[in-house]
Amino acid sequence: MSLYIKNVLVQAKNCYRRLIDMNKSTYGKLQMCGTEEEMREIAGRICRNYLHGAWKSVDPADLDFKRISGGLSNFLYYVALPSDVTKLEGFAHESSPELDDHKKPILSSHSIYMEEPKKVLLRIYGQVHGERAMDAIVTESVIFTLLSERRLGPKLHGVFSGGRIEEYIPARSLLTKELAEPAISMKIAEKMAAIHSMDVPLSKEPNWLWKTMAKWMKTARDERLAPDSVGKNEEEQNIIKQLKPIDFEKEIEWLKKFVSSVESPVVFCHNDLQEGNILLLEDEIPPSEDDDFVQYDSKNSKYVLPQFDDQNTSDSLTSHISDTGEPRLVLIDFEYCAYNHRGFDIANHFQEWAYDYKNPEHPFYYEFQENLPTLEQKEIFIKEYLKHYHTNLSENKNQVHDPSIDEINQLLCEVEAFTLATHLLWCLWSIVNASKSQIPFGYWEFALCRLEHYMRLKQEIVKKDKFGFPQKRKICEVDI
Repeated sequence: MSLYIKNVLVQAKNCYRRLIDMNKSTYGKLQMCGTEEEMREIAGRICRNYLHGAWKSVDPADLDFKRISGGLSNFLYYVALPSDVTKLEGFAHESSPELDDHKKPILSSHSIYMEEPKKVLLRIYGQVHGERAMDAIVTESVIFTLLSERRLGPKLHGVFSGGRIEEYIPARSLLTKELAEPAISMKIAEKMAAIHSMDVPLSKEPNWLWKTMAKWMKTARDERLAPDSVGKNEEEQNIIKQLKPIDFEKEIEWLKKFVSSVESPVVFCHNDLQEGNILLLEDEIPPSEDDDFVQYDSKNSKYVLPQFDDQNTSDSLTSHISDTGEPRLVLIDFEYCAYNHRGFDIANHFQEWAYDYKNPEHPFYYEFQENLPTLEQKEIFIKEYLKHYHTNLSENKNQVHDPSIDEINQLLCEVEAFTLATHLLWCLWSIVNASKSQIPFGYWEFALCRLEHYMRLKQEIVKKDKFGFPQKRKICEVDI
């Protein structure tokens, strides 16, 4: 099985290269953002080639077409069939008496209601050159397909040179404060358990964390924190002076040794499950020219779907609840996905409760440490996670697993240990992006913030180990 999958991945890479070489002119226009007419024509041609039914005959001029993203990683376009079926080329009612059978068009009045999607999301890759870029595209496409098959992500309608056609999902990204909503938090735990129980054709060795840290550390040391590096202003210069003395290589080695003593199962992880990567499904409302259909997520260099005003959040939430009374969530953006320790994925999600990336002014994020999950909130999340994780792996899907107190305490310990790793990882990420990215974000401030939390937690752990101080209380038999 593994050899077969490897061959498929190799063939997929070669296929992508051939497709891109064969269609450079078409793909290039979309990637370079031509006029709206050019993009509409190309989008119509792609949809006509890869979709069926009404898409085969519709005039691109009649498509509902809108660019909904312009980030550095991808370009996204909303493409929909016209609501007026008479605008479809060759339209004629199937019972029209004036036409002979052999002269009637293939398209009938009811064909638009057949299985073809009425609206799609057209994704154009922003970077397809280089071996690493190609590997990333293939890996991400394989994962996207697996998630689609398991109904954990949007449906995949087609893969073409330089991009793919996805199911369009009317949704918005969560607000940071919504992560603490009990119903939403428990649903996120369920979704995370589903991701963690997947068997994905990637390396099962948990080395993503350390390889990524090592790569970013080298860039930080050789470029961003080089002896001659300077900040754009006095504040940046002051932060750089505080960061330069840090021996990040030594910190990574200490951290690697520390977490190795913690037994945390290796699973397929998202590794960046923050609110911007969790969509709450909305009603079927297409994007409007008058609406701010997308908002910029400065931390992740991408555009995201709009969010409700704070005062309307609780009232609006009720319209996004399923028939079972649960919020309908979809996880997106598996850019950093890899096999990793489950403790990291959960710890990283918990830390995101404290960061809100909607600040319109520098440093373009808010930090509210008081919003970090309480022990009780962690326990509820972990219990829900373990319940679904064990059920997913069980042959009897109807049998509900009730996690023991020891299981919950064990995972709490894993989360506590890997919280250190989350701070150091995103500290290095922020240093690497500082001065390099054109995105308005306080990278230097964010790097120093995460480093300070890392150092504080490290000192607490060293003290406990040295003086035998008691660990944080463990839960006992309580009703959670």
